[in-house]
Amino acid sequence: MTITVEGVRAAVHDMSAKLYDGQRRDLVGFTIRDGSYPWIEVHDGVIHWTLMERGVKFGPTTTEDLHEAMHWVALDATRSMAMYWELGQRDRWPEDRDTRIGWNAKQVGLLRLLDDQWAEEYRAEIPERCPGVRLEDVDAHPLDGWVAIEAADESFLARRWRKLRDKLREPY
Repeated sequence: MTITVEGVRAAVHDMSAKLYDGQRRDLVGFTIRDGSYPWIEVHDGVIHWTLMERGVKFGPTTTEDLHEAMHWVALDATRSMAMYWELGQRDRWPEDRDTRIGWNAKQVGLLRLLDDQWAEEYRAEIPERCPGVRLEDVDAHPLDGWVAIEAADESFLARRWRKLRDKLREPY
């Protein structure tokens, strides 16, 4: 069966539903984007993963394996989600704590929602990718009993916006 962009988008939406509590989202672009946001194109059954940063194009990296492409999407999406989550947790830890511990723990947890093998491969690479981060610290890092981003990043921003809006509406 030939891979199509519609098939890739459906697989991305299935993946996002696992990460965003049933919501289907584009975790990757399907048209050219800048700002270090990856996009996927499909030509003759070959998936092209490309990234552009400040007008400089990186890639494409190609594959004919949908599972491999979904692995790329998962690594990118869970990295962003984990870093965002960790940023919101920083006030809970001493200032000198290595922030990479939390985001790596979160990313392993998010990947585990998608594919145990992806999570274990990612976990095994942490010491090489993040020198000084110990696996026992990553494994012991609490994730507050949940892993999926509840109500997604936009809800957090929406709550912040409502607070600001309500504050602006208050009489002086």
